[in-house]
Amino acid sequence: MTGLPDQLRRPVRGMRDWMPQQLYALRRMEEVLSSVAEQYGYRRVETPVVEHFEVLAKKAGQEVINEIYYFRDKAGRELGLRFDMTVPIARVLSYNLDLPRPVRWYYFSKVFRYDEPQHGRYREFFQFGVELIGSASPRADAEVVQLLAASLEAAGASKYVIRINDRRAVDKLLESLGALSHRDAVYRALDKKLKLPREEVIGIMTSGGLPRDAAEKIYDTASEMSLDEAVEVLRRLDGRLGEAYAKFVKYLEAAVPLERFKFDMSIVRGLDYYTGVVFEAFVGDYWLAVGGGGRYDDLLELYSGVKIPALGFAIGVERLMEAVGLQSVEKPLDYYIYIFDDDAYKHAVALANRLRKQGHSVVVELGEKNLKDVFEYVLKIGTRYLVLIGRKELEKGVVKIRDLQKRGEVEVPLSALLS
Repeated sequence: MTGLPDQLRRPVRGMRDWMPQQLYALRRMEEVLSSVAEQYGYRRVETPVVEHFEVLAKKAGQEVINEIYYFRDKAGRELGLRFDMTVPIARVLSYNLDLPRPVRWYYFSKVFRYDEPQHGRYREFFQFGVELIGSASPRADAEVVQLLAASLEAAGASKYVIRINDRRAVDKLLESLGALSHRDAVYRALDKKLKLPREEVIGIMTSGGLPRDAAEKIYDTASEMSLDEAVEVLRRLDGRLGEAYAKFVKYLEAAVPLERFKFDMSIVRGLDYYTGVVFEAFVGDYWLAVGGGGRYDDLLELYSGVKIPALGFAIGVERLMEAVGLQSVEKPLDYYIYIFDDDAYKHAVALANRLRKQGHSVVVELGEKNLKDVFEYVLKIGTRYLVLIGRKELEKGVVKIRDLQKRGEVEVPLSALLS
């Protein structure tokens, strides 16, 4: 038999296999991030991977719709794989309107996007995030951004910055320039400002008919500044918006040093459902974007018919793991028990079960390897202790325990280990 051809032995393009060391790292990140969310009073939620296509597409925007894994099932229903968790959670809330608000939920879930795979970016990936539903308060905005910062720090990101904007500020700027009709082109351009040269970004704005002087004004205004400076800029654009933003900054400063944040009007987020404050988190020397979020006060109304303010964030877990250097975790086996003969088997199993009840990982040799091969095997898989037990050891009432890290060996009474 020749087996599968090589292309079928590999995962489907854009997907990945998780080996044990990688999966241990993923689970460690899951434990860390989940713990932070629960410390803030958030409760975990999960939804089906498969959703009705209409649910996913309702407020996604054409660019995101093109990335949805779409299919028809055997009943002819149009379905898709979820591309984020905010939309499914909005659907869940639509038939749970009696829940006490604000609702604080978090998730650690797989999502799918049919875009172009690249290094560190897959079509199937994990997102960790939170949703705070039912509050329009600037304190809610500050809480969610604070929780994002706490999550990054708990994950080991010592160097990070969170870039914050408000979509209403961009709209006010466009209104002042008489360019509100060019909103979509401007948003597309600003979303690429950190990735493309100035002329290319301006070209995206002017391609739809926006005058060049207006495009240059927008580009230059959408520069990085401190949050305090941003308050004054927003006050000049719109007094009420500036005052609301000043409150948000005050609440945020009470919890996190402001040097962790920058105001950046180019942060608009690609999803069309954002309505107010938006933000993105960048980690490390290369400022890898690992996540972001914002306020989406109109989204829930599309599903429930009731206007409910909400905001949240999502972190790309694999990207964060890469940024903090947590991509594999070795988890050595605690005990490997080698049996010299069948007479010792029941004693070996009794010892193994006793050690397992104490929380240790234990493997009992299957009788297919000699001692020399076992030594090679346990060193390759990573093992702390090799336990040797046979007729001679049983006659003495002991087992031999070899410490594979310190290279020492001791005899221990079997009764002491079993008691």
